[in-house]
Amino acid sequence: MIFCMNQPIHIVMTPTRNEAWVIRAFLKSTTRWADYVIICDQFSTDGTREIIENLSSSLPSSEGEIVRRYNNAQVILIDNPNTEFNEAERQRILVAKAREVAAGRDTLLWGLDADEILAANAFETEDWQKILHSKPGAVFWFQWAQMTHDKKHYYNPPAFYPWLFHDDGIEPHGNYVREMHSMRIPYPIDEHDMTHVQDFRVLHLGPAPLNRVRAKERFYMFVDWQVNHRPPYTMGRSYIGSNVYPQEQFDLPQEWIYNQEKDGWSLWENVELDESHCWMDDYIYDRLDKFPISTLAKLPIWTQEFIAYYHIADPRPWYVKCVHKYLEWTQSFKNNILVRAIDNVLRKIKK
Repeated sequence: MIFCMNQPIHIVMTPTRNEAWVIRAFLKSTTRWADYVIICDQFSTDGTREIIENLSSSLPSSEGEIVRRYNNAQVILIDNPNTEFNEAERQRILVAKAREVAAGRDTLLWGLDADEILAANAFETEDWQKILHSKPGAVFWFQWAQMTHDKKHYYNPPAFYPWLFHDDGIEPHGNYVREMHSMRIPYPIDEHDMTHVQDFRVLHLGPAPLNRVRAKERFYMFVDWQVNHRPPYTMGRSYIGSNVYPQEQFDLPQEWIYNQEKDGWSLWENVELDESHCWMDDYIYDRLDKFPISTLAKLPIWTQEFIAYYHIADPRPWYVKCVHKYLEWTQSFKNNILVRAIDNVLRKIKK
């Protein structure tokens, strides 16, 4: 990738926790166009850090961080010392480090997760040129292409997300403040220079590994309940089936996918889709004894695979199992008037 000297630098800010299944693909893609990739790791134990180190060559670094070079980018590995899940805190760490690295230079701040890469055709589009020639204060919103397990299809979520900010250096903007589902970039809430990128997608690899998808549903239900104190019975409404592949799927355009002949590496050879166990279940299991089991039983996290892996007894009485089955059966028509009325009753059961 060739850029003009007067264009802004690209700094990618990425949190990781046990992302060995996808970190190779992320680095092979992102380091080809970014100037810096800052990875904030939270106690990975699956080899994520080792993969980062093995893929890149060491550079002189300051105390407390690992700096390496891979392709066109400097890869900076720092630690997230928080043992709990807190997205706002990790983004503050990432943004602070990115601005330290930028040192006042004209900078594009990217907030990309490890399971997200730009489609291979991104750099040939008009929207990419808009990004390169934008001005400080500009915010770019992107749409996912959700990858499926068969590696041949994708589906469209309707929403766009703000993942790129042409940094104006102002802090705080006050919008990455939620512990869960927080913003990734420090853009102003009342931004006016806003672009929805239409010419290319962000490939979201997260929905492709099926075991991880189910573990992520359980994890989000648990953390959302723990952090936001939402009624446990109805947590399933937000997450159960949220990553189930919809009926309307599309053939995956080959120009989106990195391949050996064109790009020098193959996307699917660098992604592990059949991970048998996910750290997110360990996060839940390690915290089960911190809460009353009578309350935890109401959370719809007690799937057979979760119970079997940890050799634990299902704590739910029969009537709680019936409620969870009701939530599962009615998920596809949850906006029905009768279903909504029943849900309202369940929301009043706080504990």
